[in-house]
Amino acid sequence: METARDLFLHELKDIYYAENKLAKELKQMASQVSNDQLSSAIEEHRGVTEKQVQRLDQVFDLIGEQPQGEKCDGIEGLLEEFKSFVKDEKPEDQVLDLFATGAGIKVELYEMAAYGSLIRLADQLGLSEAAEIFQTTLNEEEDAARELEQMNEKLGQEVPVA
Repeated sequence: METARDLFLHELKDIYYAENKLAKELKQMASQVSNDQLSSAIEEHRGVTEKQVQRLDQVFDLIGEQPQGEKCDGIEGLLEEFKSFVKDEKPEDQVLDLFATGAGIKVELYEMAAYGSLIRLADQLGLSEAAEIFQTTLNEEEDAARELEQMNEKLGQEVPVA
């Protein structure tokens, strides 16, 4: 890897893998939580994620590359943390819902950092259309993070303290 374009392509493949992985995993996560509002929000975000993948396909097309993912250790780690918590801790429903919102916030922050970096690289490379596409997705990730933070606060008040 020697150039900003090399890094751009690497980061693009990384987030492409992450978004595709999330699109698959969110369905299961939605079925694991007990709060209907949270489950609906996760399902809704799955639909948004699928649209984000389609926009990433557009970016690959813009730069003349085939859409291809590259394993994203960051997203794998965040998803594994959630799965391990469910399996190992066997939390009560309210606790799982609260944990799920926190896990979702972590994922959104990870994605926000990735898209912010891609915007800067796209700008540096003169790929203004790609930067606009990434900005649209970044805005969606910010909205999702805010929604999850509000749910996290509300659900946190419902979980027994001791």
